[in-house]
Amino acid sequence: MEIQWSDSLATGVDKIDNQHKEIFARISSLINLDIENMEFEKREVELHKVLRFLGGYVIDHFKTEEEFMTRYHYPNYDDHKKEHMEFLKSYSALVRMFEKDGATDLIVTATQNQAVDWLVKHIKDTDQKMAYYLKPKMQKT
Repeated sequence: MEIQWSDSLATGVDKIDNQHKEIFARISSLINLDIENMEFEKREVELHKVLRFLGGYVIDHFKTEEEFMTRYHYPNYDDHKKEHMEFLKSYSALVRMFEKDGATDLIVTATQNQAVDWLVKHIKDTDQKMAYYLKPKMQKT
């Protein structure tokens, strides 16, 4: 599995794109780890870093998007926010698994898959629709 930022994912809203790039970089660092050949303790440290990052940075990122949507009266705000809440529920389940079982192969793979699948789908669909609406309104202010 590989995750790499590409211009096809850009929304055209610089603040949001920069945050997306940082999320991609962090998830990519987890994916590129040689998990099979890593000591369990090192794997725990690395996965904990990624989970902590997701817990903080992604929440801040969601707040940024939600502030833009509110400020510019985005008509699909409720559906978009619902997707954010669904991600946070899934994220919370991963954290509980990690706290219970540690950095097992299953949790590492689930974190990678969930983050990649959700992130790419959310950006390509939901975020780009939001940005299409927001960009003209942001240029007027």
